[in-house]
Amino acid sequence: MDTPPDLDRALDALYAAFSRYPLPAKTDVCDHCVSAERVRAARAAPLRMLTASALEPYAWNGLSTWGDVEEFKHYLPRLMELLILEELDGLHAPSLMLRLGVRWHSWRKIEQEAITATIDAWWRHTLNHYPRDVDVMTMIEIIADSLELDLAPYLAEWESNTTEAAARHMAWLMHDFTVSIARNTEWDALLDNWIRGPAPAAILERGFFSASSPEAAQKLSDALETHRIWRRH
Repeated sequence: MDTPPDLDRALDALYAAFSRYPLPAKTDVCDHCVSAERVRAARAAPLRMLTASALEPYAWNGLSTWGDVEEFKHYLPRLMELLILEELDGLHAPSLMLRLGVRWHSWRKIEQEAITATIDAWWRHTLNHYPRDVDVMTMIEIIADSLELDLAPYLAEWESNTTEAAARHMAWLMHDFTVSIARNTEWDALLDNWIRGPAPAAILERGFFSASSPEAAQKLSDALETHRIWRRH
Protein backbone atom coordinates (compact mmCIF):
# COMPACT_ATOMS: atom_id res chain seq x y z
CA MET A 1 0.00 0.00 0.00
CA ASP A 2 1.34 3.40 -0.99
CA THR A 3 1.64 5.80 1.91
CA PRO A 4 0.15 9.30 1.60
CA PRO A 5 2.47 12.32 1.68
CA ASP A 6 1.32 13.47 5.13
CA LEU A 7 2.17 10.07 6.61
CA ASP A 8 5.55 10.03 4.88
CA ARG A 9 6.32 13.49 6.29
CA ALA A 10 5.21 12.51 9.79
CA LEU A 11 7.34 9.37 9.77
CA ASP A 12 10.38 11.26 8.45
CA ALA A 13 9.96 13.80 11.26
CA LEU A 14 9.57 10.98 13.79
CA TYR A 15 12.82 9.38 12.70
CA ALA A 16 14.56 12.75 12.78
CA ALA A 17 13.28 13.57 16.28
CA PHE A 18 14.55 10.29 17.68
CA SER A 19 17.78 10.09 15.69
CA ARG A 20 19.72 11.26 18.74
CA TYR A 21 19.21 7.82 20.30
CA PRO A 22 21.65 5.44 18.59
CA LEU A 23 21.56 1.71 19.09
CA PRO A 24 23.52 1.08 22.30
CA ALA A 25 26.70 -0.94 22.02
CA LYS A 26 25.28 -3.39 24.53
CA THR A 27 21.77 -4.16 25.66
CA ASP A 28 20.42 -5.56 28.91
CA VAL A 29 18.15 -8.47 28.06
CA CYS A 30 16.78 -11.48 29.91
CA ASP A 31 18.31 -14.45 28.12
CA HIS A 32 15.54 -16.69 29.46
CA CYS A 33 12.97 -14.54 27.63
CA VAL A 34 14.82 -13.68 24.41
CA SER A 35 17.42 -15.76 22.62
CA ALA A 36 20.79 -14.30 21.64
CA GLU A 37 19.90 -15.00 18.00
CA ARG A 38 16.78 -12.83 18.22
CA VAL A 39 18.71 -10.03 19.90
CA ARG A 40 21.28 -10.14 17.09
CA ALA A 41 18.50 -10.03 14.47
CA ALA A 42 17.13 -6.79 15.97
CA ARG A 43 20.61 -5.25 15.73
CA ALA A 44 21.67 -6.62 12.34
CA ALA A 45 20.52 -3.85 9.99
CA PRO A 46 20.02 -0.08 9.87
CA LEU A 47 16.86 0.95 11.74
CA ARG A 48 14.67 1.66 8.70
CA MET A 49 15.64 -1.67 7.15
CA LEU A 50 14.70 -3.82 10.14
CA THR A 51 11.82 -6.15 9.33
CA ALA A 52 8.78 -6.86 11.44
CA SER A 53 10.00 -10.39 12.12
CA ALA A 54 13.33 -9.03 13.36
CA LEU A 55 11.63 -6.56 15.70
CA GLU A 56 8.70 -8.65 16.90
CA PRO A 57 10.62 -10.08 19.90
CA TYR A 58 11.55 -6.55 20.93
CA ALA A 59 7.94 -5.42 20.46
CA TRP A 60 6.91 -8.03 23.02
CA ASN A 61 9.76 -7.47 25.46
CA GLY A 62 11.02 -3.90 25.10
CA LEU A 63 11.30 -2.05 28.44
CA SER A 64 10.23 -5.10 30.42
CA THR A 65 12.92 -7.72 29.87
CA TRP A 66 14.86 -6.00 27.11
CA GLY A 67 16.63 -2.64 27.17
CA ASP A 68 16.00 0.78 28.67
CA VAL A 69 14.08 3.90 27.67
CA GLU A 70 16.78 5.18 25.33
CA GLU A 71 16.80 1.88 23.45
CA PHE A 72 12.99 2.05 23.28
CA LYS A 73 13.31 5.53 21.79
CA HIS A 74 15.76 4.19 19.23
CA TYR A 75 13.35 1.54 18.00
CA LEU A 76 10.12 3.54 18.41
CA PRO A 77 9.96 5.17 14.93
CA ARG A 78 10.43 1.85 13.17
CA LEU A 79 7.94 0.08 15.44
CA MET A 80 5.29 2.73 14.75
CA GLU A 81 6.00 2.65 11.03
CA LEU A 82 5.66 -1.14 10.89
CA LEU A 83 2.36 -0.97 12.78
CA ILE A 84 0.97 1.68 10.45
CA LEU A 85 2.08 -0.26 7.37
CA GLU A 86 0.52 -3.41 8.86
CA GLU A 87 3.78 -5.31 8.66
CA LEU A 88 3.97 -5.75 12.44
CA ASP A 89 0.99 -7.58 13.94
CA GLY A 90 -1.57 -5.09 15.22
CA LEU A 91 -1.81 -7.09 18.46
CA HIS A 92 1.36 -5.28 19.48
CA ALA A 93 -0.21 -1.82 19.18
CA PRO A 94 -2.05 -1.56 22.55
CA SER A 95 0.93 -2.75 24.58
CA LEU A 96 3.52 -0.66 22.73
CA MET A 97 1.41 2.48 22.87
CA LEU A 98 0.69 1.94 26.57
CA ARG A 99 4.43 1.69 27.25
CA LEU A 100 4.85 4.90 25.29
CA GLY A 101 1.92 6.59 26.99
CA VAL A 102 3.21 6.24 30.54
CA ARG A 103 6.46 7.98 29.58
CA TRP A 104 6.16 10.37 26.67
CA HIS A 105 4.70 13.43 28.43
CA SER A 106 8.09 14.04 30.08
CA TRP A 107 10.05 13.77 26.82
CA ARG A 108 11.48 16.61 24.76
CA LYS A 109 8.94 18.83 23.01
CA ILE A 110 10.19 17.89 19.53
CA GLU A 111 9.68 14.22 20.38
CA GLN A 112 6.16 14.78 21.68
CA GLU A 113 5.25 16.81 18.59
CA ALA A 114 6.64 14.14 16.27
CA ILE A 115 4.66 11.43 18.05
CA THR A 116 1.45 13.48 17.92
CA ALA A 117 1.91 14.21 14.21
CA THR A 118 2.45 10.51 13.53
CA ILE A 119 -0.66 9.56 15.50
CA ASP A 120 -2.63 12.19 13.54
CA ALA A 121 -1.42 10.76 10.23
CA TRP A 122 -2.05 7.19 11.44
CA TRP A 123 -5.64 8.15 12.31
CA ARG A 124 -6.24 9.67 8.86
CA HIS A 125 -4.70 6.63 7.21
CA THR A 126 -6.99 4.40 9.28
CA LEU A 127 -10.12 6.32 8.30
CA ASN A 128 -9.17 6.12 4.63
CA HIS A 129 -8.69 2.34 4.54
CA TYR A 130 -10.98 -0.49 5.65
CA PRO A 131 -10.48 -2.95 7.20
CA ARG A 132 -7.42 -2.21 9.30
CA ASP A 133 -5.29 -4.54 11.39
CA VAL A 134 -5.41 -1.97 14.22
CA ASP A 135 -9.13 -1.29 14.23
CA VAL A 136 -10.73 2.09 14.78
CA MET A 137 -11.72 1.38 18.39
CA THR A 138 -8.17 0.36 19.25
CA MET A 139 -6.98 3.59 17.63
CA ILE A 140 -9.43 5.58 19.76
CA GLU A 141 -8.15 3.84 22.90
CA ILE A 142 -4.55 4.56 21.91
CA ILE A 143 -5.32 8.22 21.24
CA ALA A 144 -7.52 8.97 24.23
CA ASP A 145 -6.55 6.44 26.87
CA SER A 146 -2.93 5.41 26.32
CA LEU A 147 -1.60 8.75 25.04
CA GLU A 148 -4.20 10.98 26.75
CA LEU A 149 -4.74 13.14 23.69
CA ASP A 150 -7.94 15.15 23.22
CA LEU A 151 -10.30 12.87 21.31
CA ALA A 152 -12.60 15.64 20.03
CA PRO A 153 -10.46 16.73 17.03
CA TYR A 154 -10.13 13.13 15.90
CA LEU A 155 -13.89 12.63 15.99
CA ALA A 156 -14.35 15.91 14.10
CA GLU A 157 -11.96 14.62 11.43
CA TRP A 158 -14.02 11.46 11.15
CA GLU A 159 -17.14 13.56 10.61
CA SER A 160 -15.49 15.40 7.72
CA ASN A 161 -14.09 12.29 6.05
CA THR A 162 -16.23 11.36 3.02
CA THR A 163 -14.64 8.02 2.09
CA GLU A 164 -16.54 4.76 2.10
CA ALA A 165 -13.81 3.38 4.35
CA ALA A 166 -14.66 5.93 7.05
CA ALA A 167 -18.32 4.88 6.84
CA ARG A 168 -17.38 1.20 7.03
CA HIS A 169 -15.35 1.90 10.17
CA MET A 170 -18.43 3.56 11.64
CA ALA A 171 -20.58 0.57 10.77
CA TRP A 172 -18.06 -1.67 12.52
CA LEU A 173 -17.98 0.61 15.56
CA MET A 174 -21.76 0.54 15.90
CA HIS A 175 -21.41 -3.10 16.90
CA ASP A 176 -18.14 -2.91 18.81
CA PHE A 177 -19.01 0.07 20.97
CA THR A 178 -22.47 -1.13 21.92
CA VAL A 179 -21.02 -4.34 23.35
CA SER A 180 -17.97 -2.76 24.97
CA ILE A 181 -17.56 -2.29 28.71
CA ALA A 182 -18.03 1.22 30.06
CA ARG A 183 -14.73 2.72 31.20
CA ASN A 184 -16.09 5.63 33.24
CA THR A 185 -13.60 8.09 31.75
CA GLU A 186 -14.09 11.55 30.28
CA TRP A 187 -13.09 10.43 26.82
CA ASP A 188 -15.43 7.44 26.95
CA ALA A 189 -18.30 9.75 27.93
CA LEU A 190 -17.34 12.04 25.05
CA LEU A 191 -17.39 9.13 22.62
CA ASP A 192 -20.70 7.86 24.00
CA ASN A 193 -22.32 11.28 23.57
CA TRP A 194 -20.89 11.60 20.07
CA ILE A 195 -22.25 8.20 19.07
CA ARG A 196 -25.69 9.15 20.43
CA GLY A 197 -25.61 12.34 18.37
CA PRO A 198 -26.21 12.97 14.65
CA ALA A 199 -22.64 12.55 13.38
CA PRO A 200 -22.58 8.73 13.01
CA ALA A 201 -25.85 8.70 11.07
CA ALA A 202 -24.52 11.38 8.71
CA ILE A 203 -21.35 9.37 8.12
CA LEU A 204 -23.29 6.15 7.55
CA GLU A 205 -25.88 7.74 5.25
CA ARG A 206 -23.17 9.37 3.16
CA GLY A 207 -21.47 6.01 2.81
CA PHE A 208 -24.71 4.19 2.06
CA PHE A 209 -25.64 6.41 -0.88
CA SER A 210 -22.19 6.05 -2.44
CA ALA A 211 -21.53 2.42 -1.49
CA SER A 212 -19.39 0.50 -3.94
CA SER A 213 -21.22 -2.80 -3.50
CA PRO A 214 -24.55 -4.21 -2.28
CA GLU A 215 -22.70 -5.90 0.58
CA ALA A 216 -21.24 -2.60 1.77
CA ALA A 217 -24.63 -0.89 1.42
CA GLN A 218 -26.28 -3.60 3.53
CA LYS A 219 -23.71 -3.31 6.30
CA LEU A 220 -24.13 0.46 6.38
CA SER A 221 -27.93 0.11 6.40
CA ASP A 222 -27.76 -2.35 9.29
CA ALA A 223 -25.48 0.03 11.17
CA LEU A 224 -27.94 2.89 10.65
CA GLU A 225 -30.65 0.80 12.27
CA THR A 226 -28.31 -0.03 15.16
CA HIS A 227 -27.63 3.68 15.56
CA ARG A 228 -31.34 4.48 15.67
CA ILE A 229 -31.78 1.91 18.44
CA TRP A 230 -28.68 3.16 20.26
CA ARG A 231 -29.96 6.76 20.28
CA ARG A 232 -33.23 5.71 21.89
CA HIS A 233 -31.47 4.26 24.96
